[in-house]
Amino acid sequence: MSILSSSAAPNGQPPRGFWSTIATYVVNPFTAASVAILPVFRDLIAKSAQQIGTSRPRITFTQGVRQGRKDALKIGGTVMAQSLVQQGTEHALIRTGIVETENMATMLAGSAVSGTLLSPALAIINGRTMELSVRDIWQRFSAQQCKAIAFRETFFVAGLAASKYLATPMKRVIGDNKVTEYCAAWLGGVFGSLAGHPADTALTRLQNGMPFEWRTSMRGALTKARGIGLFAVLYKGGKDILNTMCK
Repeated sequence: MSILSSSAAPNGQPPRGFWSTIATYVVNPFTAASVAILPVFRDLIAKSAQQIGTSRPRITFTQGVRQGRKDALKIGGTVMAQSLVQQGTEHALIRTGIVETENMATMLAGSAVSGTLLSPALAIINGRTMELSVRDIWQRFSAQQCKAIAFRETFFVAGLAASKYLATPMKRVIGDNKVTEYCAAWLGGVFGSLAGHPADTALTRLQNGMPFEWRTSMRGALTKARGIGLFAVLYKGGKDILNTMCK
């Protein structure tokens, strides 16, 4: 039974738990992502510059936040939509009997589907790190870019999954607590970013009309991994706080 289909409250009001469910799966991810992107946006700007072979821009933390603020809501909405499509795809695979439970295969399938369906929005986010206009991004969008995004998201999830193997030994060393959870979130962001970076480089170069070259595919990888690792921690922290407030 769907979480949203709980018993209705009296007097025609929304069912008990309805708004907290909406907040958990829609409002909170949107809000957390919109805020978490602000302090890391300058790393995304820097990685894009490195990917196309230009000098790394000198952007202060404050300038990065200001630039990120212009597109924070777009990013928050896209992250929220990705999460919903990912979960919807995984649940659909289980309901149809294709698989019995969520596993690595369902995670990868969900990421591929969400990456493909939301590729225009994800292309806009990447293009905005180079201050391309939305109009230019749309005009340059292609099937190749869609493919690069789908591969990037799939490899990103594969990197996240790989980091989970470290969770058990981390819990033995650090303990089963919030510190371990946030360390795992950081590792997941870093590993996922590195795994999907060649595809991200292909997207960035395609958006600039440049050919993809394997020898330059990891340019900006560490810069982006640093930003995505921090984003993962801030995003998790934001959701944890907001979900606690909604209980």
